[in-house]
Amino acid sequence: MSKIIRDFKNNEDKFKLTQNNIVYDGIIDENEFDNSELKILWILKEVNSPDDSDWDMRDALADLKNENGKGLKYGWANTFTPIVYTTYGLFNNIDWDNMGNFYENPEIIDILRKVAYINVKKVPGNSSANYNEIKKFYKNNKEAIHEQVQMINPKVLIFGNTLDYFDDDFFDLFGKLEEDKTSNSLHKFFNDNYLLLYAYHPNNRKITQREYCNLIISAVDEWKKNKEQVDFC
Repeated sequence: MSKIIRDFKNNEDKFKLTQNNIVYDGIIDENEFDNSELKILWILKEVNSPDDSDWDMRDALADLKNENGKGLKYGWANTFTPIVYTTYGLFNNIDWDNMGNFYENPEIIDILRKVAYINVKKVPGNSSANYNEIKKFYKNNKEAIHEQVQMINPKVLIFGNTLDYFDDDFFDLFGKLEEDKTSNSLHKFFNDNYLLLYAYHPNNRKITQREYCNLIISAVDEWKKNKEQVDFC
């Protein structure tokens, strides 16, 4: 699938945007994503940005190291530290306790180039997200957002406290899904082809970063093993 039809920047006419300061998003690195066995999409709410000009989340996440090359850029760590470590664990089949840290191994941060990332709301917000504003944006742009997800075609979708914004028919994109809500911290919706994870926001205060990371890694690992058994049978 070509970059043009997967790139929100080239399909923004499908979105009903009332602001000029668009924040583009999607697949961070086309080659890395296409060559990754595990197709992951992170879905968060919006960006907190005072910038009035258009900018691109994909460019930001492709180069998220700080000036020293060790750690994340200022202002990004609270949300993206758990995302980086979770993603690194998913691609390397290791949990929080065994993956080291990006201060000693800055290449861990580069793992983000293998995934896709979108916000529900494509224009900047404030430091505290307004549920009604984001829900309104979703309602006005529902078909375009659903289409963007379909174009990315992820197999694992991780919602950072964002699944409530989506209408029930969003689930229809993935066929019949089983549900597992036994954990209050992570709800799972899955079939043999897709895994949707309703997680807390990465910058939540209810569970630790370690627990956040390991919950998601364990859920994906279990889904992969069950998938392999089905494929083998």
